[in-house]
Amino acid sequence: MVNKDFISSVHLNIITYGKRSHRKLFRILLWLLIPIVLWWTLKDISMAEIVDNFRGIGLEAIIALIVLNTIIFALLSLRWWLILRAQGYRRSFLALISYRLAGFGVTYFTPGPQFGGEPLQVYLLNQREGMKTSTAAASVTVDKLLELLANFTFLLVGITVILFGGTLNGATRIELILLPALLLLVPSAYLVALRLGLLPVSSILRILRDRFLKSPSIDRFIQTLKETEYQVSEFCQENTLLLLVAATLSVGIWVLMVFEFSLMMRFLGVGLNLTQVLIALTAARVAFLLPLPAGLGTLEAGQVMAMGLIGVNPVFGVSLSLLIRARDVILGSIGLWLGGVYSR
Repeated sequence: MVNKDFISSVHLNIITYGKRSHRKLFRILLWLLIPIVLWWTLKDISMAEIVDNFRGIGLEAIIALIVLNTIIFALLSLRWWLILRAQGYRRSFLALISYRLAGFGVTYFTPGPQFGGEPLQVYLLNQREGMKTSTAAASVTVDKLLELLANFTFLLVGITVILFGGTLNGATRIELILLPALLLLVPSAYLVALRLGLLPVSSILRILRDRFLKSPSIDRFIQTLKETEYQVSEFCQENTLLLLVAATLSVGIWVLMVFEFSLMMRFLGVGLNLTQVLIALTAARVAFLLPLPAGLGTLEAGQVMAMGLIGVNPVFGVSLSLLIRARDVILGSIGLWLGGVYSR
């Protein structure tokens, strides 16, 4: 007689293998998509014109961009530093900058919508700063929620600008305005729920565990998540003023990012008005939400289309994409190196 446990085990292994195979196939299809998108983007682009665009960037321009990027990254880290300070942890600001840079390195080279480096930030706070895992995760969660709120608010503003610019038809308008609105709704609703003392994620996972799967490891994970959500909830209830300060800081960061984008275009030889900058920058942010590492291919394609919408030669879109990519690859590579050093 065949053992039922053996049959169940075999069945589970087949299902698991099937899921892994589907994920592997999906990743392969994504990587195959990259050269197709890049070919479509570059097929009518003159490489000589791109080289000419970069010849206009002098040493002063490079220094200005480095300084501006340093300020932006410092302000992003300042928001995290303020959150940790409110939790009662005074940590080195420079150390937090390096931890965030390490997290950015992982996030940038990870396929998906700008996530991936957060566990590393939690790990570094836990291992190097001696913070409890749930407390470290709570600080990263609050910081990420504020970042998502700022990012999706900008997307909503940017797409609204595109719609009022009259560049898209009515049907497309409705679809595009719904997407960023829904994206903005998720972190907003989650933050409100935490502010009211609810613990949505851990509660849902606990229900799923009770119905489908029970194990000590899952219990420990849910308990840590519950502690994290509880601390985030407490933080949101007790630090209203700090949340407002952090939100204001996020707005200031986006103002600088818009200015940086405009400055890069000017260094390439094109002066854009605010509306044009918002359209092009919105296309860049959407590209990084797609499930490709570093927005490879989608960033370039998005900028070519954006330049077409605002009446600028698409060559400048490719040139801008290369400039953005050079900046991010340098920062991401430094971050990966720091992450490797800190993880030894």
